Amino acid sequence: MKSQYDCMIHHQLLKTDIIKGPVLDLKLLGYHERDLTDEIPYYCFQILLANQVIGKITLRIGFSEMTYIHGHVGYGIDEDYRGNNYSYYALEMIKDLARKHGYRKLLLTTDSRNEQSKRTVLKSSGKPIEIDRLVPKDHIYYVLGIERLNVYEISL
Repeated sequence: MKSQYDCMIHHQLLKTDIIKGPVLDLKLLGYHERDLTDEIPYYCFQILLANQVIGKITLRIGFSEMTYIHGHVGYGIDEDYRGNNYSYYALEMIKDLARKHGYRKLLLTTDSRNEQSKRTVLKSSGKPIEIDRLVPKDHIYYVLGIERLNVYEISL
């Protein structure tokens, strides 16, 4: 049975080199056929502000049980640019690509201690579905000090 968190199209879509937005642009760094941790393909974009790279955002194409740890979307904003809602704008932009892949819902995860990321996901209509999910001790997140995650669902 297919998961409600899976998509219809599991390959790269055409014309995704640049996604233009009113505040930011997303420039495709690459489309990767498989992630090393769970073999799900993903897009990786640079987040650009006036042609200046200020961060990255990824969209994973597919679903596995590890999606409850990694989420479908991951993002990061360079420290000098934080506090300006740029991660929110990038997340809103990546939703269009997710819809084109046939997603109806996305899972996003945040480190339980990251208040700014929680606010970003909630602002983007994320609904908490699991708070303080334990990260497996053999997962790289745990090794990096992330022991608990919050899991959110965003309906598209």
